[in-house]
Amino acid sequence: MTSSPERPVGTAAAAAKRPRHRRQAYIPKWLRRPSEQQQIARARCLMILSVLAGQRSVGEAIAAAKISRPLYYQLETRALEGMLKALDPMTPARLSEQQELSQAKARVRALSVQVKNLTQCKRSAERLLRLVLKTGRTPINTMRRGRLPQALALSRRPGADSL
Repeated sequence: MTSSPERPVGTAAAAAKRPRHRRQAYIPKWLRRPSEQQQIARARCLMILSVLAGQRSVGEAIAAAKISRPLYYQLETRALEGMLKALDPMTPARLSEQQELSQAKARVRALSVQVKNLTQCKRSAERLLRLVLKTGRTPINTMRRGRLPQALALSRRPGADSL
């Protein structure tokens, strides 16, 4: 009778027999727990869609939502514009990206002109400082005030060299 050697639990063969643990898909917090504003937006969206689909009349919808008729029509207009913008095949996102890019390029140009002007001002200020230092040079007396120490006084005497 031959016995097969036992494999350790942590080997690749043992792992192949176990089913893989699948992670759940990531769901953002704002989708898991919608805030109050999102709940209001969702309710308004459903209200507008139910009116557009013919399930309710406008009067019933505004009575249930407790809003005024002009506000309903304003919301309906904004919702339709948003849907058209989101579903436009020309992708206005590209247009906004191009606008952002052109604005960024203009800002870079303006900043480069500003840098050029500032470096020129800095150079002229440095030149002016050099000129002021050059023309304003006066001999600075670094000698001590008062009587000289005795050792210095003796060394400065005429004939002290001959000693």
